[in-house]
Amino acid sequence: MMSLLDALSMLRRFRGYIAGAGGVGDMVNALRWSVWYAVKWWLEARDAGMADRPVAKALYRSLLHHGYIDEGGRPVKRVEQPKRPRGPYAQEWLALHEAFDRAFPKILRGDVEAGRLVAESMQAQGWYKLWRDDFLEAAGFEGKRVLEAPLSAHNAVDIYSSRSPELYVGYAGSDEAVEDLLEVSSAVSVGQCPGSGICVFVAPSACEVADALGQLAPREVLLFNSLHWMPDPAKEVACLKRAAPGALFYVGQAVVETMPGFLAITSAAGAIHTFSRSEVEAALEAAGLRRRKLLLREMPFYAAVWSP
Repeated sequence: MMSLLDALSMLRRFRGYIAGAGGVGDMVNALRWSVWYAVKWWLEARDAGMADRPVAKALYRSLLHHGYIDEGGRPVKRVEQPKRPRGPYAQEWLALHEAFDRAFPKILRGDVEAGRLVAESMQAQGWYKLWRDDFLEAAGFEGKRVLEAPLSAHNAVDIYSSRSPELYVGYAGSDEAVEDLLEVSSAVSVGQCPGSGICVFVAPSACEVADALGQLAPREVLLFNSLHWMPDPAKEVACLKRAAPGALFYVGQAVVETMPGFLAITSAAGAIHTFSRSEVEAALEAAGLRRRKLLLREMPFYAAVWSP
């Protein structure tokens, strides 16, 4: 289920999560629940004649990669219901899958809001924050002048509170996304930026505000579970590169090779793409970046540092 390289990296760099999950055994049980639910959801989608829905396509690609179904979508590997984990973060992970399971009929019918609510709750959970924070720590993230693409309210407030950067800037594709940020923190500059604090521009793409972002001299670009939202990731990253020349790019992304249930959850709120690890790296290379450090190949997510 997890490659030896990723297992060793988890033991070295993600000890906080492993401890919070209740140890290696509980962590593995939690990951198995993601497979168990993914198979359940795929069969429900297939039997309902909805295998063409985006969330079902994500499930299909991941389950096929992991060998749980064949190319025709038929199960080829029996999946037993795992034991319930005891660790607090592993229990949160399972609770997320249970919440998604309750919402899955609506999500399958195309209710993006139902998927968005589950994904929003995920970003507030302790295990998700610990994944992000352990990733940034392992990657050597300094957090001085940060550009997040697109800006996430949870990431912005958490990182600003814990690392006190000079600047945390990004863009949001809608007024609603900006309102979500303002609900979490009122100390946000919208549409213009004094060069410090938390700033957000309302724009559907970094390409539309690259010049304004560039004037702020960001030194680190955070792409955490965001590439699958971008219509053209290579173009978007190229614009981010123009906005932050010389910056390091910190990339954390759920991919096809990741746990299939988790991939489905991250895809269900209107994601445009489902990427494999090689597809993520191809998009970054097409944008003119090169990989400097690989932290995790695929499990529990793809994690790497890239630079121009």
